[in-house]
Amino acid sequence: MPEATYTITREHDPDAKERICRSVLESLPDWFGIPEAIDQFCREGRDLRMWVARKGDEVAGLVTVLQHFPATAELHLIAIRAEHHRAGLGERLLEEVETHLTKKATRILTVKTLAPSAGDRLYARTHRFYAAQGFVPLEVFPTLWNEANPCLLMAKVLRVPRRFTEKKLVIASHNKGKLKEMVELMAPLGIEVVLASDLALAEPEETEDSYIGNAKLKAVAAAKASGLPALADDSGLSVEALGGAPGIYSARWADKNGDGARDFNIGMDRVLRELSPHTNRRARFVSALALCWPDGHCELFEAWVEGEIINGKRGARGFGYDPIFQPLGYDITFGEMDPDHKREISHRAESFRQLMAACFTGDDRRT
Repeated sequence: MPEATYTITREHDPDAKERICRSVLESLPDWFGIPEAIDQFCREGRDLRMWVARKGDEVAGLVTVLQHFPATAELHLIAIRAEHHRAGLGERLLEEVETHLTKKATRILTVKTLAPSAGDRLYARTHRFYAAQGFVPLEVFPTLWNEANPCLLMAKVLRVPRRFTEKKLVIASHNKGKLKEMVELMAPLGIEVVLASDLALAEPEETEDSYIGNAKLKAVAAAKASGLPALADDSGLSVEALGGAPGIYSARWADKNGDGARDFNIGMDRVLRELSPHTNRRARFVSALALCWPDGHCELFEAWVEGEIINGKRGARGFGYDPIFQPLGYDITFGEMDPDHKREISHRAESFRQLMAACFTGDDRRT
């Protein structure tokens, strides 16, 4: 019979992830000789994306990835059993990861490994592998792990953001408050802004499980329907003590009658009510932006502003949950803040800064 070839598949079951991770790492004592480190890798890996390489029914290696931000991800772990070394599995696993991340518009992939100053000959091979795959060294952190194991941070550029060169842009939002902020933020660019409502574009149902996912869903739908590039936003309030709620359901918490009409006093009252037993008031406003073209290409951005939920509502400025959110370093809420100042420090302004730097800054129309 012909020799079995390698297959690479995604693993989704957390228990299987931990079991696979432990079996591979424990077979590599020269690389992973600290039991506590194995425990940590495998415990963390339960919640991360994992790809597994197999030869027949035998697990040959694995890779796990931690997505820090839409634009950046970390190669959390890549490990291959010694008997499968030099079979090209490292390159193949990394190729699977990079293909996946590029489709998600991730631009930079990082990895932490033992620094050359540790004098480990086996990890010198690891450095050569990463260098051959396009990773470059960024910085050594002598005590991030411990003095005997200095950490080298390396990075690889996966993709360069697409520049916006068109003359017209659709804003794919039906939220009046968001529309006003987004139009004002786009005003200096000299680009004709068209609202989705002006084109009678339907608002798709937000079925994704993340801010980025919902922003991309809306931008893709608007770009395909209009034939123009489209910019969409998804944002919300995430309260730490409520497990991140209301989160992507922030607007739904403000539903009046289940018919799409919203009253954010309802949402704020619910937040205050559910938070009342807790002393932890930490919260963040999150903003995700998706800029998508009719050909399906997207650039994704996410930012947030940290703060806390106060005990009542203050201020009539702003919109949404602004009257109960006090940003860190301030003694007033977003609802009390001057709109111009809010635009400078808000989560939406920060995600727009990322968007501008990646896709718009340097365009001749702004010189």
